Amino acid sequence: MTPPSKTLYNLLAVAADASDAEIQVAYEQATTRLQLQKGRISADDYDFKVKVLNVAFKTLSAPASRAAYDAKLAVSAPPAPAPALALVPLQPEAEALSLRAEAMALRADAMTLRADAMVMRSGAAPFRESRNFAAADSPLGVSSLTPILRKILLVLGTLFAIASVVQVVALVAGNRQASLAAAAAAKASEATALQEYYQTHGVRPANQAALDALLAEERRKDTTNRTAEREKARVEQEARRFEEESRRRGEQVSSELRMAELQAKEQARREDERREWQQKEDARAKEQMERNRIERQKAEWREVLRR
Repeated sequence: MTPPSKTLYNLLAVAADASDAEIQVAYEQATTRLQLQKGRISADDYDFKVKVLNVAFKTLSAPASRAAYDAKLAVSAPPAPAPALALVPLQPEAEALSLRAEAMALRADAMTLRADAMVMRSGAAPFRESRNFAAADSPLGVSSLTPILRKILLVLGTLFAIASVVQVVALVAGNRQASLAAAAAAKASEATALQEYYQTHGVRPANQAALDALLAEERRKDTTNRTAEREKARVEQEARRFEEESRRRGEQVSSELRMAELQAKEQARREDERREWQQKEDARAKEQMERNRIERQKAEWREVLRR
């Protein structure tokens, strides 16, 4: 079987970037060398080598077939390994939570201002003024109820602000606990992965980043090995296909030669038969001409005798 590294360029002893003229010269030189070896090798071996050289020359001398053959010889570069994913513990967004708390406090202040506006629309004095001050034409009920309503609204706003602050504090504490739990889970998972890798390969990585680097290197090597094996199998398959095609072409040429030989023998036999028939026809024609001559002479002698 042809070795996997054997190519049509190797058969003609030319480089892969050889020009058409160089391929032509190499083919003629290889054919000359093979003709000099014709007496030292068997006829079958000689015919096979001639057919192989012809196949190599026809493939490399035509631009389309040569480009297709070069594309088959090209080996794809192994794909780059995907970057490893690192576990990053979640960090609490302290600034965002602080802003949320300030927003809730502002909301409480807005409710207080809204209460002031309601009091002013009702015609009562603001809370900053004296409690005893009241408009002369204000109704007694409104004047007496306005400070109480304002106090109630202030108490509700204060309670709402306190509840908002408590909610923000609880949210911060919950996020911190969740972050700590996630960090602890990530650390435990990292320790488990490092221990499993050590038990499997006998190498203890320093941390998760080193483990990811080792796994990426293993994936790269595995991908490279699989690519090399696929390329080796492809080259061997191409070599077997080439040998099978060469053997099939050799059998076809041998069959055509035998057929041509049989046709030549049949043609020669027909020529011999035609030649024999022509000779017989010529002999019969001569005999007929001789008989006709004799008959004419006899007729002439009879005419002379009658005179």
